[in-house]
Amino acid sequence: MDQQHPEPDLPAVEQDGRHVLLRHRDETGPDRPVPGTAPLGPGQLLVLATPGAHRLPALVAALPELLRPLLDPDVESVWLGVAGLAAGGAAGRLAEELGVEVVAPDGGVVAVPGAALYAGHTAGGTGWHRFRPGRLAGFHGARFPLPDWESWVPAVPVEEAGVVAVPAPCGLLVLDHADADRGEAAFRVPVNQRFPKVVVGAGGPVPPASAVAALLAGLPDRPLVVVPGSPGAASHVWLADLALRLGRDVVFTAGVQVGSRTGASSTVVRDAAGRRLFRPFPLVLRQPASGGDQQVLDIAPPPPGWERDGRRSYRLADGVVGGGVVADVVPSGLVLRSADEPVDASAEAVPFDPERWTLTLGTPGGVVGLPVLTAAEDVLAVLPAWQRAAARVTLAGVLDEPGRRALDRWAGPPAPSQHLPPVATTSAVPVPTGSVAGSAHPSQAGAVWPPATGQAAGSSPGSPVAGAGGVPHGVPIAAPAGGLVGVPVAAPVGASVPQRPVTPLVVPVRASTAAEQARFTASARESFPEALATVNAALATWPAMRVDESAGAKADYVAVCLFLGRGEGSSRVVNAALRDGRAGGPDGQVACLTSGVRRLPTHRRAVLRQGRVDESLEHRSPPGSVLVEPGFLAASTDLGVTVPGADLDVLIWPVSAHRTSELALGRQVDEAVFLSRARFKALAVRTAQDRPEEEPDGTPAVPKVAVLFRELAPGEEPATTELDERDLAVLAKLDGVLTRRHGGPVRLVDDPDAVARLTTSLVAWQPDAGRTSAVAS
Repeated sequence: MDQQHPEPDLPAVEQDGRHVLLRHRDETGPDRPVPGTAPLGPGQLLVLATPGAHRLPALVAALPELLRPLLDPDVESVWLGVAGLAAGGAAGRLAEELGVEVVAPDGGVVAVPGAALYAGHTAGGTGWHRFRPGRLAGFHGARFPLPDWESWVPAVPVEEAGVVAVPAPCGLLVLDHADADRGEAAFRVPVNQRFPKVVVGAGGPVPPASAVAALLAGLPDRPLVVVPGSPGAASHVWLADLALRLGRDVVFTAGVQVGSRTGASSTVVRDAAGRRLFRPFPLVLRQPASGGDQQVLDIAPPPPGWERDGRRSYRLADGVVGGGVVADVVPSGLVLRSADEPVDASAEAVPFDPERWTLTLGTPGGVVGLPVLTAAEDVLAVLPAWQRAAARVTLAGVLDEPGRRALDRWAGPPAPSQHLPPVATTSAVPVPTGSVAGSAHPSQAGAVWPPATGQAAGSSPGSPVAGAGGVPHGVPIAAPAGGLVGVPVAAPVGASVPQRPVTPLVVPVRASTAAEQARFTASARESFPEALATVNAALATWPAMRVDESAGAKADYVAVCLFLGRGEGSSRVVNAALRDGRAGGPDGQVACLTSGVRRLPTHRRAVLRQGRVDESLEHRSPPGSVLVEPGFLAASTDLGVTVPGADLDVLIWPVSAHRTSELALGRQVDEAVFLSRARFKALAVRTAQDRPEEEPDGTPAVPKVAVLFRELAPGEEPATTELDERDLAVLAKLDGVLTRRHGGPVRLVDDPDAVARLTTSLVAWQPDAGRTSAVAS
């Protein structure tokens, strides 16, 4: 760099080609801007002034003297980053005196390396203004250099549906009003000249997808990239909701991009408190508008010892042990496979998770041998400890004999290691991957079971729970020198597991977790977007449901919609599995279903179910006995209906029922759903001797026989089978309901799915089963 030695009251001039820096002669330190990182066009000269130079009283007056020696015949335009220069007449006079175009800001200039030189809103002004000799001044834009999309984005804050979009160097920063004073990180996001970036959130709660979609719908239909400033904006639920509302694919970054002083950038995933979690291997992804699998568009540089192999893979460098292994970058992380195996397209099914990344070993049906295990160790060994702490390892393929022996040698309690400290795990539930999304047991490939204590449940050091071939089920695997320390690995498909008696699964009554919501949205696959559209319609119709429009709430509501529909997540599948001691439906649905039912309005009036006198346990249960539904019991809130072939009414007075009419719009019958393992006490059997089998005109009639039940309150334990005062009070109410039902018309409900939900018989209550510690997730 050339350096001039000015008078003490003038700034020093540092020039590097067409980039010039004006600074105080005593000013040093790392905070000085680096103008050389900003690209210049032909005939442009860029001049920036440091904070120290701005404090010199003679700065503006000295500009002609300082700049004239720098103007060679090729200079046509001087971009002058002196704060407020365009607000008065100084910039116009300077243009006339120098005889060249001068572009100056009317406020401050944000000169962050890796980002544009930004002079717009939030920098104290409106932007850069152009002054040309003999011509009127004019607004030129908020950023230097001017990106192709400069005119696409608003230059001032825009409010829409409770959120505000604030101009930022990279494009826009979208915030909830509560976060309006946050978002400094957005000013470090590098600028792309071809498309704007929309930073969503500032570490706090993510703005609703509906509001963000409304904002983006007002922009030209041009490419843009969503940058998750809050972790929730990278969740699958939120992104799928945004894409569905926009009606087009959404391109997003896995984390927040940050520019460096050299102009390079890095991407880091952070939690809501701003703590770094991991550096993602997939950098840019696409969320299809159809709700399909996410696709990786750009990947991070390879880890040390690895090299880029094609568009979305790494390969161990030549000469490295295990060099025949390829690491494919997928939305959830990495898939390690032998180079002679094809790419596993099903690995795209697991979406990006802003809480952790997954290292998958092998592909479904493929062989996992020592080279893949060694490569897994290699990947983990070169990563920093905080990156490993967010890792989760799953086994998708089948171990060969050497691999099984190696895991047998490594099985046991985690051993201390200077290279690989134990990988921290935060979940004790199975996780889907590959083509086995929805696996519910750690013995299945594609599932992990990371115990919170670092050991398999029910095991002790040196005695791992083993499946076929001695493969440990979810036992942390430790090698004496740099093995897969503390990494839970699941056994492959087909491994035998200890048999246990079938006991209905107890579902904890609690809110779903973010991990459960993410697993559910991933495993629901194509069913998710259609159900999400139903949820969005319900939220738009019922203001009371908009108390919580978060991605988690929508995942819960989607679980209810699938339960009330057909397919893998229907009531038939879910309830049959729960009765058999399994968590049926898409992975994570049971937890989300419980949470979603609890979000719905409580129904406090009588509900109707039906059945057959010669088949239903309800009819054979004497007064005082207790029945239960291990799953989620559905009943009609409309008492003027009947189903084909029913000759028995089951009237229930509820405690925990929640009506679904607000969520499930346009159904043939409105329903209420009881939480899993609700208990019902039999009160009486009523028979109407004078009731016809059908009305004279052929329309359906109310069944002659009815059984009356009341739901027991949580924790209520009847001391005897005799009816108590509460029973008798409810019985009087139900007798009145039955009388009114017999006095009015009924209509036929013939939808097969609704009929199945309303007629499945209950089972006998087993007190011991109610105290089991099993959980569904």
